[in-house]
Amino acid sequence: MVRRHAERLLAGPPAFLMPLLVPLSFFYRALAAVHRWSYRLGIRHSQRLPRPVISIGNLAIGGGGKTPMVMLVAEWARRTGLDAAILSRGYGRKSRRIRITGSGDGFQQVGDEPVLMARKLVGVPVAVSSDRSKAGRALLERHKVDLFILDDAFSHHALHKDLEIVVIDDTRRLGNGWTLPAGFLREPPRRLRDAHLIVVTKANRVDTAFEEEIGRLTPAPVVWAQFRPSHLVPVGSPPGEVVTPPEGPFLAFCGIANPESFKDSLDRLGLDVAVFQDFPDHHPYSRRDVERINETARRAGAVALVTTEKDAVRWPGSQASLPCFALVMHLIILEGEQVIKERLDGVMTKSRDGWPT
Repeated sequence: MVRRHAERLLAGPPAFLMPLLVPLSFFYRALAAVHRWSYRLGIRHSQRLPRPVISIGNLAIGGGGKTPMVMLVAEWARRTGLDAAILSRGYGRKSRRIRITGSGDGFQQVGDEPVLMARKLVGVPVAVSSDRSKAGRALLERHKVDLFILDDAFSHHALHKDLEIVVIDDTRRLGNGWTLPAGFLREPPRRLRDAHLIVVTKANRVDTAFEEEIGRLTPAPVVWAQFRPSHLVPVGSPPGEVVTPPEGPFLAFCGIANPESFKDSLDRLGLDVAVFQDFPDHHPYSRRDVERINETARRAGAVALVTTEKDAVRWPGSQASLPCFALVMHLIILEGEQVIKERLDGVMTKSRDGWPT
């Protein structure tokens, strides 16, 4: 509950708090700058992996479409005949050692996003560790890897990156422009100048005014993308099992950074939603949560539950009495597909030409 209120506060702090929060934001930015410049000045040294590295990150806290973008890049690599591997911090996991995600791993061991990526990208290894250089080398010992993809790594300077892709959530954009705690940015907007490619996600259309605003911050090209709701899949059922979802009504729930985007997707799919409940980002659902959600659903006359694919990883489905479904979303490039292909091909060419082991 406290974390959820904190997330909402950061999304738009009330004006009377800004005189208190702005000095703290300057202090936060100063710490981030010291950390960043310690690498640029050679006080600290970035490690290099013997393969090309593509980073997917963002300026803001919370979601923005990083994980779907990681999966899109991995699929593109596979279609070009390259073996990609994913390196993730594994947010929220309990284990601290390097772990290569397997089909039997739960989110407690590796984090919800690595589990989701491992399940959807069959054959693509996913390693989790705070030390991504060591995780990458551990993968090279066990797998054939032509290309590494870093998840959520714009502020990660300990590893050299060959391509820096930054995603921006079009529904939140740059907020009020302030870093934590006066705003929801982890890095100031001018840090976009270090990006090689900007992808604006969750966009319904191309906004030339916002693209010009981005252009004043960085010379990097801008790609526009949209998440489109596709269909529902049963949570907890064996892969491939066909289960026809009911027409509704549904109780919808999620524990993501931007629950309004999930609500909007349900509306676009035309689902009959009787109740919508949101939890903090990465919320680990307990038995008590399951009981409460089911009780609320019954009182509202809902016949099934619907959630996000990321939440489905954390949902103890066997405890639920009502069937639960996950909404599958597809990332669609609205504009700039050729630009992103050219940038990816430039990095992937390095891998095809061969790198030292």
